[in-house]
Amino acid sequence: MQRLPIIGLSPVPSAAEHVLRAALEATAVEISVEHWERKAHQLSAALGDVAAPDVLGAMVEAPHKERAATLIGSLSDDARTSGAVNAILYDGVRLNGYNSDVDGVRAGLTAILDPVPDRRPRQALVLGAGGGARAVVSVLIQMGFLRVAVFNRHLHKAEAVVAHFAKTAKHMDLRALPWHDTILEAELSKARLVVNASGIGVEAHESPIAEALLPDGLILLDLVLNHASTPLMDAVRSRGGTVANGQFAFLTGQAVAFQAWSGIQAPADVLRSALAAHLGQPEEGLAVVGD
Repeated sequence: MQRLPIIGLSPVPSAAEHVLRAALEATAVEISVEHWERKAHQLSAALGDVAAPDVLGAMVEAPHKERAATLIGSLSDDARTSGAVNAILYDGVRLNGYNSDVDGVRAGLTAILDPVPDRRPRQALVLGAGGGARAVVSVLIQMGFLRVAVFNRHLHKAEAVVAHFAKTAKHMDLRALPWHDTILEAELSKARLVVNASGIGVEAHESPIAEALLPDGLILLDLVLNHASTPLMDAVRSRGGTVANGQFAFLTGQAVAFQAWSGIQAPADVLRSALAAHLGQPEEGLAVVGD
């Protein structure tokens, strides 16, 4: 039986860990999951421990995803482009880094944009500057967006995201902007697609954008995982917009990672049930793209 450590900061099992364990149990795949709580300065040593004969690879959780990408020499195209790693495979010689978050975001954006092909936007506003935001920007570049504005409470972090994509985004207008209402409002008048990767909205009463700033007809992907609908989603929907939460993107990304580790297709119904149980939500309410 091979070992699969989950490397993160939280002592509490995450949704990703919960879903992974459920999928392994349902498929009887003999992989032993271990929870490794590691601080930033311990990440390099932890990755060294992954390079062992009895270790399959690792799941990398926030806030280590971006740092892990700089410590692993062999990266998939999505991991290299996004500058973040959430899944590692050890082939007996070297660590190979992947980013299934990109697969998830790609699926989430495709699902919400496909119903409007005749009016598909080419300008987007991204909230956040962590691994999730990097996955979003990477997919938007691949999709041919012409202008993407990245907002973060700490401007230098948004600037770091933009700097990372400087070479791959030469054909487009990619910029980091200060998180101020006047600037947000100006960008919202141009960008019909908004992706919230900031984490604001995890608390039920929070919204990253004041309702008064929202124009009509926005398309919103809110990557908040733990609510079927967030205040931002409710506000956009009330103005005739199209919205989706982050659950479909999350499940897609987890399915891709599971297949990479196990070699078999992930049982979608098991992933959905496990996520619903972890979140304390009814399963039938998960992963729905609505308008």
